[in-house]
Amino acid sequence: MTTRQYALSIGSVLLLALGCGEEEESAQGFQRGGWGGREAAAIPVKGEQVTRGDMNAYIETYSRLEAERRVSVLARTTGLLEELAAEEGDLVRQGQVMVRLNKDELSLNLRQAEEAFADASTNYERIKALHERSMVSQSEYDTAHLRLDNAKISLEEAQLNLAYADVTAPIAGVVTQRLVEVGDLVRGNQEVFVIADRDPLLVRIFAPEQRMYQLHPGQEATIAVEALPDTSFRGRIRMISPEVDPASGTVKVTLEVASDGLLKPGMFATVRIITERRPQTLIIPKKALILETDEDDVFLIENSTVRRVAVELGFVEGDKVELFSGLKEGDQVEPIAHEGLKDGPA
Repeated sequence: MTTRQYALSIGSVLLLALGCGEEEESAQGFQRGGWGGREAAAIPVKGEQVTRGDMNAYIETYSRLEAERRVSVLARTTGLLEELAAEEGDLVRQGQVMVRLNKDELSLNLRQAEEAFADASTNYERIKALHERSMVSQSEYDTAHLRLDNAKISLEEAQLNLAYADVTAPIAGVVTQRLVEVGDLVRGNQEVFVIADRDPLLVRIFAPEQRMYQLHPGQEATIAVEALPDTSFRGRIRMISPEVDPASGTVKVTLEVASDGLLKPGMFATVRIITERRPQTLIIPKKALILETDEDDVFLIENSTVRRVAVELGFVEGDKVELFSGLKEGDQVEPIAHEGLKDGPA
């Protein structure tokens, strides 16, 4: 076979292969939707009714729970720690003994002070009798009187020190810290425990200046914590700062909430304060809004067709949006605004 004949044979094979490929592609094209190409995929449309319900405007922010009072328990005298009568996490009542110090030395000091007072009292009575008969000078009488006063003060001090050997809780609350161990030498004014008053707990938030007149003492709030995602707690505004922070343009608002045995100081909380309520207003799903436009509009379903309708919106709360105009109760809207959805048959 000559070179020209070989080239012609190769060309014929290539043309045949290309022809077969076109036929196969044309056959596939016919099966997929005719000779003009593929059919457009239909987007399923399922309507959801415009309903009525309650909608709220609110301020939502975040903060941490705080104990209303956090008090240090101080030792009032010096002594060896003999017994711990409370532990971290314990609930204590006001006046309950938390620490007992060794009383041996304190009891001895009290006996010495009692003897000294008795001696000073006897001496004073003797000098007083002599002074009344002008048998001792005024100076001696004054010295005896001063000695008696000092002995009385020392006795009272010894009595107090012995009483202070039992360290008691200054307030009712929960023990949050223990700072001493059995056997420690505790000194006067040393911190031994920390107690927090957990009921109620406080939450301090900062509200925008432009919304400060929507808040007032006694106003209710909802408080949620991350540790209890399915539970919410009711709180109320206790006080509002009379000043606006010029740096942040906010107002400090203090709320209180009952712990209910579940909330603890330091928990991270979400605070929502309802500022306005609108009962039984028109509501549509938030996801029904068409996001590809700058205007507020939805797809209205009527007579098996969809039509883009401009709407006027109000409050937004969660996955719901308040509707002022554009639709009426009972209208069907496409609950999920597909990008490819256009006016026309549904």
